[in-house]
Amino acid sequence: MRRLYLLLLLLLAMVCVSPAFANEADGISSLAVSRCAGRMGLDVREADGAFGSFALDGIPWTTAEHVEETVGDQAISTTITGTGLFRRRNGAAVWFRYTCFLDAKGQALIIHASPLMLHLGDKLPPSTTISGTAGYRGNSPLPHGIELRLQLLDIGQEPAEVLAEQVVRSGWQQPIAFALRLPAATSLQHRKLVIVARLVLAHRTLFRLVEPYAVPAENIGATVNLILEPLSPSSR
Repeated sequence: MRRLYLLLLLLLAMVCVSPAFANEADGISSLAVSRCAGRMGLDVREADGAFGSFALDGIPWTTAEHVEETVGDQAISTTITGTGLFRRRNGAAVWFRYTCFLDAKGQALIIHASPLMLHLGDKLPPSTTISGTAGYRGNSPLPHGIELRLQLLDIGQEPAEVLAEQVVRSGWQQPIAFALRLPAATSLQHRKLVIVARLVLAHRTLFRLVEPYAVPAENIGATVNLILEPLSPSSR
């Protein structure tokens, strides 16, 4: 159990360090979630012409486990399990659970996703959700492979704490919808909540919030609309 705990800390690196600033190059606590999103993006685009967007939740909804297995002729080193949301172009939205298999280099090889079986009582844990959209000025199309990375932070303490995060991939337009969930039991008293967000393509940040977006506790259920600003090529 102790070894598994240490592994999880390693894979979800920087959780206990000020993520809004110390993770400046990445914008998410674990690149494993981003790599799983990339793998899923390839699979979804090939299989579903009505693909709108999908999101993979990060902290606190992911778990990591070290394994020594093979799938076909591929060696699996780590499995990541978590939850996500699939949106089709017609507006239909389906929550799902996923399992992602990574090799020893941390590359995502395979991802399996299955929708929640609501008629069988399969539900997500109770949560408080901050929903909204993120986009940028103008109507230029989204490049293939771009992803939105968001974190909900408590900056009222030092170091800052990641309360929730999400990686979203959109196949057709902006603004991009998101839904940051934190456990319903999380106390919001004496917290200073902000959202940080960026649009990343091939490890390069193209757009980002200039300043973290403040989320007052009394407005926790209000829709959030984020406008990201482009970075100059020298800043990417």
